[in-house]
Amino acid sequence: MHEEQILGLWLSGPKGTVYSLAMSPDGKTLISGGGDTIVRVWDLSNGQELSCFRGHSDWVHGVAISPDGQTVVSGSFDRTLKVWNLKSGKELHTLEGHSDRVYCVTISPDGQRIYSGSQDTTIKVWDIKNGAELDTLTEPSDWVYSLAISSDGKRLVSGCADGTIWIGHRKILTGHAGSVTSVAISPNGKTLVSSSIDKTIKLWDLSTGEEIRTLFGHSGTVTSVVISQDGRRIISGSNDKTVKVWDLQTGEILHRISDHAEAVLAVAISPDGRTIASGSQNDVIKIWGIK
Repeated sequence: MHEEQILGLWLSGPKGTVYSLAMSPDGKTLISGGGDTIVRVWDLSNGQELSCFRGHSDWVHGVAISPDGQTVVSGSFDRTLKVWNLKSGKELHTLEGHSDRVYCVTISPDGQRIYSGSQDTTIKVWDIKNGAELDTLTEPSDWVYSLAISSDGKRLVSGCADGTIWIGHRKILTGHAGSVTSVAISPNGKTLVSSSIDKTIKLWDLSTGEEIRTLFGHSGTVTSVVISQDGRRIISGSNDKTVKVWDLQTGEILHRISDHAEAVLAVAISPDGRTIASGSQNDVIKIWGIK
């Protein structure tokens, strides 16, 4: 294992806890959402803030970028989602329908649909072009903290506050001893990765629902997990103030980054797998280069 702070850009601007991060498909831009109610757009080459989108009245807890890199979606504790044009910053739609806080958002691989998870225990499906509500999924048994969709668009996974993971409408995975904070699906659609307040990361066979292994290494809640696009690495952030890079196949810790002063609540990785972003509780976003 290597303990590193390799690139170390420090993005100044957020005035509240950083709850969510997303990188653009070209790896040049980072989107952040946080406790200051603002969606911010960053240039990853120099750490400069390019623009900010104002409109939410409460914490922005989820952000996502469309596959074509043109549209940003944000979900907020104000119970709404907003759809933005990334280039102009224009608000295209406000999506209303959830009866409680929106925790997470994701966009379908074809860029046509938005999925949102809420404290109202539902998942809603929206048309990204016109903002229309298409469906409401009521299967989750508790608050929906996290969502992921497979690269073929066929499997939607949700992680819930009661420790359950739902695959689609029926299959339920249990094994975590606490709330599931984050879920991610490998690019080949075979492996599901989940994190929890139980301080662990679990790997599952997405087809069978069988648990493959449990990763131990964090000493606090694991708040966020993402998988590199080559499917080789898992990136995790934790309340223990660290970011870890894991080998997906072996479970080995490859890198440990421990430069944050407060809990790390969000992580993202660039499409080429060379750049990691991490956001923390003390208004800080850091950018790391990994080898």
